[in-house]
Amino acid sequence: MSRSRTLLLAGFVLILIRGTALGQTSSTAKEFWPKLTVTVELRSKTRVQFWWQKQDGEDFDFNESKVGAIISYRMKPIVKPHRRDIDEENEHTLVIGTGYEYLQTDQNGTTKREHRMIMESTPRYLHDIGLLLQDRNRVELRWVDGNFSARYRNRLTVQRGFKLDKFRFTPYASGELFYDGNHHSWNQNQYAFGVQLPWKKRLMLDIYYLRQNCTTCSQDPLNVLGVTVNLFFRRK
Repeated sequence: MSRSRTLLLAGFVLILIRGTALGQTSSTAKEFWPKLTVTVELRSKTRVQFWWQKQDGEDFDFNESKVGAIISYRMKPIVKPHRRDIDEENEHTLVIGTGYEYLQTDQNGTTKREHRMIMESTPRYLHDIGLLLQDRNRVELRWVDGNFSARYRNRLTVQRGFKLDKFRFTPYASGELFYDGNHHSWNQNQYAFGVQLPWKKRLMLDIYYLRQNCTTCSQDPLNVLGVTVNLFFRRK
């Protein structure tokens, strides 16, 4: 392992540790978000993804579960020479999708149920130095205990894959803004730093730190440690 690559990996770990430390204040709530996604390739450009996620509050009475699915279509593959990604969607310049998500939230003895219809579009651009830039635009039609609302989310992500001997990893950073139709305002933002650890072509572990700021949420701000297990199944 070269010295420059060792310093790069060490610097990324220090950024994660320092970001987490700076976010820990007495008024900041903390959560742990485990998640499982299962991706099944249907055709050469179409796939369906299922997910389950749990969100637990460490310092307050909060518990939320999410289940959902989205079907997506990939357009125009990236032809620029690069190391292939385990996620096929990162190999295309534009991906569109539509899906459904169900949420159940238990807080302070009250249960809230939400149904979401999802529509999203994600253009991608691969820079000459290997940086992959993504701009996910998502519209959510939401029914919370029967009350309708709409929300727009825009998430920018930059990532780059590395290989040290046989060890592969992809550090990334992202920022997301939320526009809530009920409040007619940009009421929430999130930023995250993480690393993806792929194994062969079937499994990828995603570990990240996320900071959420929200002017209309019961807990603000919020620090999150997230771990996502991604499984990929492809046709032979």
